[in-house]
Amino acid sequence: MNKTTAFDRFAPTILQVYHRNKEAFWAAVMAPFLASKVSMWDWFRHLRVDVSLLSAFRGLDDAARQTLKDFSAPLGLDVTAWQSNRLQYFKDAYPVFAFLAVWMDEEGLHDLVDQFADILRAGVFAVAGYGILDENVDSDAPSPVEILTAQALLAEYETLALRIFGVSQTNLNIMHKMRRLFLEAEIKEKAARGKTSPYRLDQPQDLGAKGANSVTPYMLSLERLGKAALIDDYWEVFLLFGAAIQMIDDWEDLEKDLAAGHYSYVTLGFPQLRDQDPMKTAHLLRSDQARVSDTYTRSKEMIAQARSILAQLDETLLVRLVDVTELRVDAFFRKQLKLI
Repeated sequence: MNKTTAFDRFAPTILQVYHRNKEAFWAAVMAPFLASKVSMWDWFRHLRVDVSLLSAFRGLDDAARQTLKDFSAPLGLDVTAWQSNRLQYFKDAYPVFAFLAVWMDEEGLHDLVDQFADILRAGVFAVAGYGILDENVDSDAPSPVEILTAQALLAEYETLALRIFGVSQTNLNIMHKMRRLFLEAEIKEKAARGKTSPYRLDQPQDLGAKGANSVTPYMLSLERLGKAALIDDYWEVFLLFGAAIQMIDDWEDLEKDLAAGHYSYVTLGFPQLRDQDPMKTAHLLRSDQARVSDTYTRSKEMIAQARSILAQLDETLLVRLVDVTELRVDAFFRKQLKLI
C-alpha cells in the first residue's frame, strides 16, 4: 500500500532522521519547548538538521483539517470553521508526537509505529473534542451543537485509540482515568470561576491534570510493555512536568484568565480578585518577586521529583522531556518574569 498522506509519512520520516543523527534530532524536535511562542520554521532555521525532518511536519495541519472535515460532513457541519476548534493545540503537540514515535521504536513497539497514522488521527479527534468542549464551557453563550459535536469527537477518539492499543481491562481503566482527571480538573475550575482559585498551594502538581489526554498514548502502551503495574508511577511523572509547563501558561495567560474569572494557581493568596482590574492585577502579580520566586521554586521541585521517579524506572528517553522542560522553565522565569 502506498503511503500518501502526511500522517502516513510522519513516523517513517521521523525515525529515518532519528537513526541518522540522534543528537541533531533531539536538538531540533525539542526546540519548541524552549520558547513559548515559536513558528514551526523557527524550530529548524538555525539547526543543522536534514530537511526531511522539517518535511515530516509539513502537511500535518492540512491532514488534521481534512480528518475533521470528513468526520463532521455527515452531520452537515464543518468543524474546521468553528472558532472553538483550536487546531493550534494539535500543532503544539507535534514534538510530542515525534517523541512518541521514537519512544515506541526504542521500546520495540513496532506494530504501534506501523499504526502511527491512526494514532495521529486519534490525536486530532482528542484535541478537537476537548478543545471545543473547553471553549464552550468557558463561554457566556455556549453552543449546544458544538458541545454535542465535542462529545461525538471524543467518542471517536476513544474508540479509535482502543482499536489501536487493544481493548483490555487495563486500557479501559486508563482511558477512564485520563478522561476523569481532565473532567474533574475542569469541573473544579468552572465551579470556582469568579470566586476563588480551585488549586491548593501545597499541591501544584494538580496543574498537570488537564493535560491527561495528551499523554494517553504513552499510558496505553505500558500494558504492551509489561509495565501495567507501573502505570501510577508513569502518570506521576507526566503530572509533575506537565504541571510545570502549565505554571508557565498560567503566568502567560494571566490577563485573559482574570478577565474570565478564572483564578489560577499563580493568583493564590491575592486579595479581592473580583474587585480588581485584570490588567492592573496581572501587573501587580508579575511584579511580586516573592510570588514569582515561589512558583519557580515549586516548578523546579516538581521537575526534580519527575526526574527522580524516572531514574527509579530506568527511563532514559522520557527524562529528555523532563530535562528540556526544566530548560524552558528556567528561560521563561528569567526572560519573561525577570526573576533575579
